[in-house]
Amino acid sequence: MPATPRSNRNRIILIVIVIVCVTLVTLYVRESETGPLHDIQNFFVDMVSPLSSSFSKIFRPIKDGFVNLFHLPSLSRQKEELQKEVASLRRQGVESKELEAQVKELKRLLNWTEQRPEYETVAADIVGQSPDNWQRLMIVNKGSSDGVKKYMSVVTEEGLVGRTIAVGSNSSVVQLITDSRSGIGARDLRNRETGILEGRNEETLRLVPMNDDAVMQVGDGVETSGLGLTCPPGITIGRVYKVTKREKGMSRLVEVRPFVKFSQLSKVLIIIMPEPEKAILKEAE
Repeated sequence: MPATPRSNRNRIILIVIVIVCVTLVTLYVRESETGPLHDIQNFFVDMVSPLSSSFSKIFRPIKDGFVNLFHLPSLSRQKEELQKEVASLRRQGVESKELEAQVKELKRLLNWTEQRPEYETVAADIVGQSPDNWQRLMIVNKGSSDGVKKYMSVVTEEGLVGRTIAVGSNSSVVQLITDSRSGIGARDLRNRETGILEGRNEETLRLVPMNDDAVMQVGDGVETSGLGLTCPPGITIGRVYKVTKREKGMSRLVEVRPFVKFSQLSKVLIIIMPEPEKAILKEAE
């Protein structure tokens, strides 16, 4: 098919464009950076750059929106994983602090056994407490299978906690010295006067001296006397907190604040001793 004048003209135009482009590229490469072609290039770049920046600002949120929409499932999974990791780290932090506290408490109990090597002891965890305000009891996870018997003393490094009043094969009930039915033989460290230390269901205990004329002073240390055969002698209890004089014919009120912080207990020691045949102190019913 013979070529038409129009197709010949288009071919000539294409050849001219190619020749011009090659010529411009050659001149552009050969000329210096201050040449006219470079100036023209910079002129058009300066004109187009603001428009490009404006279009970029306009369409960037749209582009980001599509990108986020596309990656939304992946981002959701990453968020869940990060939340789980944060929760795990928090849990590890809490467990680490709890473990550290348990180690410190065990060290304190070990310190007591080292200072009193004459006594055989068994460590126990507190697994329950009585919610009744009229009873100050707690349950430990050691019983007769561990050598625990009724009326055995329960201690911490701070001092006397109480005594066992009911013993099962794997657990025991401990009556705290703050219980109103508790009575422990005690003595004043300063003057060696003995008496009975009674619970009051309060933070302080009542010391009833055997000698009505005994001089009790605030700050006197108080320990177990060993009388009654339910507690070995020399176990720290607390200090005289307050001495209230009563009217004639009435006994004094000597208050003792125990060293043990009962609300913070988690581990205790039970002193293994022969069960007394007869307890002269009050027994909780």
